[in-house]
Amino acid sequence: MLTMTNTMICHFCHISRSRVLTKCQVVGAKSRIFSRTNSTFLQTIDQSLQLSTTNPLYQGTASLLDSVHSATGLPWWMSIVATTFCVRSLLHVPLMIVAHRGQAKLVNLKPQLDEEFKELSHKLKQAKWVYKMSDKQFLTAAAASRAKLLRQFYMKHNVHPLKGVVVSLTQLPVWILISLTLREFAGRFTNTPREDFLTEGGPWFTNLTLADPTLVLPVSLGLVTLLNIKMGKAMNPAMTSLAQRDIRMEKKVAVTMYLLSIAMVPLAAIQPSCISLYWLTSAVFSSVQNLGFAVPSVRRFLGIPQHAAEPDIHRLFKARS
Repeated sequence: MLTMTNTMICHFCHISRSRVLTKCQVVGAKSRIFSRTNSTFLQTIDQSLQLSTTNPLYQGTASLLDSVHSATGLPWWMSIVATTFCVRSLLHVPLMIVAHRGQAKLVNLKPQLDEEFKELSHKLKQAKWVYKMSDKQFLTAAAASRAKLLRQFYMKHNVHPLKGVVVSLTQLPVWILISLTLREFAGRFTNTPREDFLTEGGPWFTNLTLADPTLVLPVSLGLVTLLNIKMGKAMNPAMTSLAQRDIRMEKKVAVTMYLLSIAMVPLAAIQPSCISLYWLTSAVFSSVQNLGFAVPSVRRFLGIPQHAAEPDIHRLFKARS
């Protein structure tokens, strides 16, 4: 009896040990599969971001960077700064002038639009009484009529609130293209960085292919991005919108922008310093640009009409005091 009991215990222990080993093997296999999958996923991302050296967009951007570097004789970190200011000045500033002109025209037309809305509301009330419409029918007809009036008004005067947003977003493809080209120069895709990128960095980030070891560039980028958000909010009064303001939506946009400024710090911290330098330079240029567009004399020189909601640099100093 005792022998049988011992045999059963040993058999049970053997089964339990086998089960434990099986579970460990399964977990280990899953870990290896996850590791390979994760590595494959990251490689897929890198491959999807990689620019082919035969790509015309890459060749044009690389040629521009090389031309500025060779023409000025500056080290690469200063050439990146100079290229950023040149590209933003030649491409983005003219588009922003167009956007500000459209914004001014939009705001100046608002009184006329208000009058047309007022006249439409009067007609709608008369139609409700004549045709004996229910409240639901009246609200549906009123919404459709206002939307039609707004579309016709935009087409007649060739304005639209989203035009300024679209114009502002045109810099995004250029920003991405230069970032990917610099990433290619740093050898993140091919593992063969340019030799001069290894030595022509800045005072504390001498190697442009590596991340900034002091985190000065990433932290500065986050602070300048936050400054741009605060500066725009301080210098621009609540924009007189052609539609009714959505306070909750404005708060959501503000929170999103603040989170973006925070997220830029860890994102830039893992990038080669040439990319974080480019991002920081672009953000600094935006600060200078915003200050310039907030000076009334500069706006009049650029042909931007005066309007009640235009940015004013004096509001920045009032907000700080």
